[in-house]
Amino acid sequence: MALFSISGDDAFAVIFIVVVAALLVRGLAWNQVKSLLARGWLTHQGTVEFGSVEVRRTRYKNLYIARLDYSYSVNGDYFSGYLERLFFLEGSADKFVAAMKGQMVFVRSNPNHPERSAMLKQDQPGGWPA
Repeated sequence: MALFSISGDDAFAVIFIVVVAALLVRGLAWNQVKSLLARGWLTHQGTVEFGSVEVRRTRYKNLYIARLDYSYSVNGDYFSGYLERLFFLEGSADKFVAAMKGQMVFVRSNPNHPERSAMLKQDQPGGWPA
């Protein structure tokens, strides 16, 4: 005898929550989740103000996190946000940051909370630099 039963819709919701939780635990999925949420948000022009590369040492390989800090304006109020992107080669991360510093970018912000933002690849003319 089953202790509980799950309908098809509930099973999908449970599986979705488990998958998202697993990805969040891994630490690299937040940008992906934010990208999905931000697709319906408003788009604004922004500027990449600063960029840096941080090494994350793992047991088997070094990983490089490129971080871009950007600013944008919504209805005359200024906000900032950041994007982190994973690279396996330090040189690739450095080139990405160098190409993006000072560039005009498109930023999405939550209409109800404009301080919450995301910078999506598909919004940038030509995508990300190689």
